[in-house]
Amino acid sequence: MSIIFLKCIQFSSKSIKFTIKTLQIPFNALIVLNMLYIGFAFNFNIQRCEVAVGNEAVIIKEGYRPLIEVLSKNGIKADFFISGYTSELFKILDPEIIDIIRSSMLGLNSDGNFELGTYTYTHPIPQLLNHRELEQQIIKGLEIDKSTYGINPTGFLPPEFAYSRDIAETLVDERINWTVVLAKSMETAVVIDTAEASAKTANSSGQTDGAQGKKLSKQELYYPATAVAGKKEITVIPAAYQLPGTPHRFFKLMMKGEIPVKTVIQGIKEFQKQYPDKLLLFKRDAETIFIDRLNSGFKHTKEVFKEFAGSLASLSDIRLTTIGDFIKGHPPVKRISLANHLGNTKIETFTEGAAKEIWDLTVKVRELLMKAERKNPESDKVRQAWEHLLLSHNSDGRIGYWFSEWNPGEHRVEPSRKKFIEEHLNSALDLLNAV
Repeated sequence: MSIIFLKCIQFSSKSIKFTIKTLQIPFNALIVLNMLYIGFAFNFNIQRCEVAVGNEAVIIKEGYRPLIEVLSKNGIKADFFISGYTSELFKILDPEIIDIIRSSMLGLNSDGNFELGTYTYTHPIPQLLNHRELEQQIIKGLEIDKSTYGINPTGFLPPEFAYSRDIAETLVDERINWTVVLAKSMETAVVIDTAEASAKTANSSGQTDGAQGKKLSKQELYYPATAVAGKKEITVIPAAYQLPGTPHRFFKLMMKGEIPVKTVIQGIKEFQKQYPDKLLLFKRDAETIFIDRLNSGFKHTKEVFKEFAGSLASLSDIRLTTIGDFIKGHPPVKRISLANHLGNTKIETFTEGAAKEIWDLTVKVRELLMKAERKNPESDKVRQAWEHLLLSHNSDGRIGYWFSEWNPGEHRVEPSRKKFIEEHLNSALDLLNAV
């Protein structure tokens, strides 16, 4: 252990006497006042709209494996959020990648760099689900997490950064302690000062009735907070989508070579000045190295990430962390009422235009399934219909026109992705018609 020796001089004017003492202080006991904690959240959704059903192995080979390699070689800690369906395909297409992830997983290996969160079963659009569907997505995702990696996750990354009272309550019911939200959601949060205020019932906007209280201070925006959802509470962790001097989605743009690494590094330095002792959480699709080449033709995402990792290592007063570890050392102080956020992509993307036919069929299947389950919850056909409905939830096969505030029209959908959704909905319909 490193030791720092400090000489303390005591002076007494009466006796004109100096006393010199040498104090030995462990280096790791010192507090760095402007420490910045940096975390990485990578979400794994192998059902990419751009990749045909049956061709997913290339995502593992050219996306996931290179990413894990860069993280491991550079000692970068990260949180992995892996959809249950992705884990199931790992078992078929590349079982070794499960062993690679497990060998570096905190909770299984004291030297591990990765922490496992949960990410639903099939990456649905949360705002399209009723409570029962949301519950089933989370439960099945957690079951696969446990059976595949031997870990019970305590954190959640919601698709589209969605947040609602229903989502929060469902997560708490399934023993999830924290969820990631967009930093901009924290800007509109209302601080709850008293137990009386927290007991108020949340209205449809997600905020407590009559809550017109103060907002979080600037210094509290990038710090864990306790979100009150009815009678339940969950810790929320903000993810940054903009740094000082950078555009929105700076991390994605950097990885695609559209803004230089040095610009992001400078933004981190400025962020550190403004938010000392806070968490700067980067979020990115784990498919990035492969998808960036496929979508834009950019072939150097891996090299950019290596450069970024090297630049991070050169910064002073930076500590890489996982979300769970940061929360342990920085427990929430403020209790807040957080407004609903239905996601970054507009609902019309999945319900109108070219998406309308699938959405209408989904509503029909859901109504029949809810009715059948009430009448005969133990029916094998009902159970099978549930599995088909959950598989049909995947967002990537449901895209019509990509309505987004950032990149409208960004995504193209392989026909087999849409067919995958339709086939599972029709299979559920056939089963329910036979109940």
